[in-house]
Amino acid sequence: MTLKILWPNDLSKCSEGAIPYVKSFAQHYDAEVHVLYVMEDLARHDPWYGEFEQATIEKVRKWEEKKAQEKQEELCKKHFEDCKKFGKHIRVGDPAKEILNFIEAEKMDVVVMCRKGESGVFKMGSVAQRVVRHAPVPVVTVPSNHGK
Repeated sequence: MTLKILWPNDLSKCSEGAIPYVKSFAQHYDAEVHVLYVMEDLARHDPWYGEFEQATIEKVRKWEEKKAQEKQEELCKKHFEDCKKFGKHIRVGDPAKEILNFIEAEKMDVVVMCRKGESGVFKMGSVAQRVVRHAPVPVVTVPSNHGK
């Protein structure tokens, strides 16, 4: 059975700071790496300056998805050699919920993610905090200073 590592990536420097950990686990355990980018669902937000037009929402979503796919491909080629065991995934919704849903649906064994967040006593972002609290598998969090 192959170990499956989930690397939630919001395309930030902090997320990239997890790369050494993801690579180390992947190499040591000959594991599959799955990178997941979650796009916010703009349609679920209240309008800031009037109603959002569906065409505008769709245009922004397609642009963001294209950029995320390009970045995932770049990360794969740059850091994970032949990418044979590298899955790229994009979802739309609440990031923490989508990460947790992905863990369950794809039967991930471990999560490696940046803890980000600069507010509060423990400097952990709300997404990382919710994933750590509710994940059914071990979650390795990398301090945000690793990505600076």
